[in-house]
Amino acid sequence: MSTAGLAGALAALNLAIAGHLPEAGGALAGGIAAITAGLLRIRGRRATEWLPIVIGALRQRATRQDRYRGAIFSAHPGEHLDMPGPLAGYVWLPATTLNGTTELGLLHHRAEHTVTAVLTYTGHSLVLADTGDQQRRLTDWAGLLNTLGGEYAEHGLTHWAMWSRTVPDAGSRAQRHLIERATDTTSRAYRSLAALTAAGARTAQRAEHYLVVVFDVRRLSREIASAGGGDAAVGVVIAEQLAGIASAVREAGVDVVEWLTPRGYAAVLRTQWDPASQPSVDLRAAGGGLDGVQPAAAGPTAAETVGWGTYVHDSGRSRTLWVHEMPRTPVGMTWLSPLLTPSGHRRTISLTAQPVPAALAALQSRRERVAKAGDELTKRKMRLLRTAREVAEGHSVEQIDREQAAGHTRYRYALLITVTALTDDALDRAVLAEQRRLVRAGCAGVVLNGEPDQAFFAGGLPLARGLARMRGPLT
Repeated sequence: MSTAGLAGALAALNLAIAGHLPEAGGALAGGIAAITAGLLRIRGRRATEWLPIVIGALRQRATRQDRYRGAIFSAHPGEHLDMPGPLAGYVWLPATTLNGTTELGLLHHRAEHTVTAVLTYTGHSLVLADTGDQQRRLTDWAGLLNTLGGEYAEHGLTHWAMWSRTVPDAGSRAQRHLIERATDTTSRAYRSLAALTAAGARTAQRAEHYLVVVFDVRRLSREIASAGGGDAAVGVVIAEQLAGIASAVREAGVDVVEWLTPRGYAAVLRTQWDPASQPSVDLRAAGGGLDGVQPAAAGPTAAETVGWGTYVHDSGRSRTLWVHEMPRTPVGMTWLSPLLTPSGHRRTISLTAQPVPAALAALQSRRERVAKAGDELTKRKMRLLRTAREVAEGHSVEQIDREQAAGHTRYRYALLITVTALTDDALDRAVLAEQRRLVRAGCAGVVLNGEPDQAFFAGGLPLARGLARMRGPLT
């Protein structure tokens, strides 16, 4: 759009030289409007970037694709997993762990040729650790990033996501822990703790952490063919990769729990679509009943895009914020603490990362260095001073280049925060609270308006769908 504006300005100049002043004025006005539209930013995006979103939203409403009916209202109720939009391609893939004793919850997207699995883990507070322990953990985490972006990227891992959510603790883990671990239930201390945990049960929240990994089946075609081909072979090959990833995560100092089973994976999906079902799912598991949810029932019964930025799904209403700006000043190792502390409302944080191929990363780094060198040379010739920010950006480009030369993996990523509530008023308050948290963390985020359904699929579900596909011969 900016190029078209410059062309319009040049055309206006030529018309003015030729003496066609009225036509020159119209061309100049059009050029100025095009340049303004190309440079103007609305809620973090250029005005031209909003055009396809607006067109897509209008087309979706005109064709009534902004609403979805599943479960008994679907064409084949209860037979298979049924989800809206691009998620309709997911089917459950039968697989077990390498020891053959536990089922693996694998989602196979037939059209995109991907297989998704979810590892649940528990973490340790980084804020309470001393500086040396914090630095050690960050070093271990950097090693894990290189492993995922190097060894496993060569074996089919296309991208992964750190996906965390805070949900009401209807099952009251504190109460269950007290009941299971207490040895003397007649003491005054036990009665005091029991009363305290019972009083806080209604407002208690728990945090759940998951690592979502996505494999490209086409990159594993040779291994799958060697295993006999078919879905069973895909499950065997993916199970081998998952066992290695779990070991790598464990070596990085993270307490691995397990890869989710089909019923466990379905329970996470179902409670995201229907937040009101969370207490019944938790209480059923706490009562010793059948854990999880039937895999075919993991999708929503109904979903609809309402207005410009709200996605209504079963009993929940969600909005997703895209963190488009990270801190511009140096930060400490615990700079994300304001964002990760208990929120008081239902929320998910999704950091989706994709390793950039080494050849493409080297090419991108070379382009950035050439651009910075050209900018520096131009300013030197024109005797212009470089600002401190420009100098810092130049050092950052050189540092990235050195890190890549040392073998570090370059990533592209997207950070999304999805807030879910039962009413519009509660949703407005929760979104405002999350925006304040972002400010305290030195970040900036905007609500993904015009495409709330796609935003919820990317940030509100453990499917690692928060990045656009890389294109080009080197990918």
